[in-house]
Amino acid sequence: MDKKKMGKLSRRDFLKVGAAGVGVAALGSMPKTVFGQAPAAIKGTKLAILQGTYFIAPGQDLYKKQAADWGKANGVEMSTDFLSWPDLQPKIAAGVQAGGVDIVELWPGQNYLYKDSLVDMTPEAEEFGKRGGGYEEYVKNSAPVNGRYLGIPHGQSNASMAYRIGLFKEVGVANAEDGSKVDLTWDQYFEVAKKCKAKGKPFGQALGHSLGDPPGYVYPYMWANGAMEVDKDQKSILFNKPEFVEAMRKFIQAWKDGYDETGTSWDDSNNNRAYLAEQISSTYNGSSIYFAARKDKPDIAKDTHHMLIPKGPSGRFYWLGTRNFAILKNSKNIAGAKEFLKWWFQDEQFAAWWRLQEGYMLQPVVKFYNDPTWTKDPKMLPFREQPKYGRDLGYAGPPDQKASLAMSKYVIVDTYAKAVQSGDAKASVEWGAEQLKRAYGL
Repeated sequence: MDKKKMGKLSRRDFLKVGAAGVGVAALGSMPKTVFGQAPAAIKGTKLAILQGTYFIAPGQDLYKKQAADWGKANGVEMSTDFLSWPDLQPKIAAGVQAGGVDIVELWPGQNYLYKDSLVDMTPEAEEFGKRGGGYEEYVKNSAPVNGRYLGIPHGQSNASMAYRIGLFKEVGVANAEDGSKVDLTWDQYFEVAKKCKAKGKPFGQALGHSLGDPPGYVYPYMWANGAMEVDKDQKSILFNKPEFVEAMRKFIQAWKDGYDETGTSWDDSNNNRAYLAEQISSTYNGSSIYFAARKDKPDIAKDTHHMLIPKGPSGRFYWLGTRNFAILKNSKNIAGAKEFLKWWFQDEQFAAWWRLQEGYMLQPVVKFYNDPTWTKDPKMLPFREQPKYGRDLGYAGPPDQKASLAMSKYVIVDTYAKAVQSGDAKASVEWGAEQLKRAYGL
């Protein structure tokens, strides 16, 4: 679901040029490729694979090499195309209608959107999950469609709170030098923001029409404060709740006291630039900010750490769904596509691909929670906890077309923007509830 606005720079595109310089291993150091015995019937066939471009460029290079090596070993002509994130879904939709694509990378929610056009891969997905010690919570919440897997989950890119260690220490945050030990409530986080802004370094948060950081921030705050879009059966809107109205009042005050108030017009790139320009002291973002600093601004990288998203009265949550590698039903080589995916999700291939990205991709299966990748750089360690708190659009209901419609109309994001602009928490939440009723047909 992480499409970006056309023409905008996403956090993953922030270091598009020179992304290989973030410190990942060279392709030449990868384990030797191991091939299984694929059916002879697929020899002489073709496979076209379509997925989004990578922030960690060597991960994309490795995937392309793995596909080419498998194709050569099995006599299959492989084509691997990588599109910018906003361009991916229209291309998938075209493939659903006209064919020409076999394997597609689906963003969260697209497994519901294209459910009638996808091959059921439940046995293959369950085998990968079982072999990995079970799926992480966010995968279980977002991958199955009516109990079936219409693709194999391969994880999602990370996001959490990046912060400046020195400033957090100055304002009294305990254990600020180690983000894995920082555990704040939303009220405490807002108090830190107020103190940092008093020192000329406010927090920064995008609340504009962008499909990465704004919803990644506002959905978890909603859930943490007892509200949600709809109930499990999608029969009642649970957004306009007294406790959430009160939480929105707190947010309005926190925005004024502790945030850069121009964030209502920010997209996914603005907070990156503001943080790296030392204009803000904390923001919700992927580890791309840290990778960018590590490459070009080492002093900022040294002073940066990550903490889990704050918790509220109802708990701690992340907006998080998995991506899936799926096969289109109109593929002319479903057998070959299945064989390739079964091979690629074996440990030799998948683990090499996952580790190369240094924790930027969250683990889809429990097995990788204890992988040494997480301890190589302690500043990445907090991200490994993110999967257990993941919920997808529409929670407690499914992340289906109705939830996606509400997302595409920015209902939740705009509720927050209206609140901080008007100062009226109650009216803003009531407006959001009415918009949700329309999106869910209630």
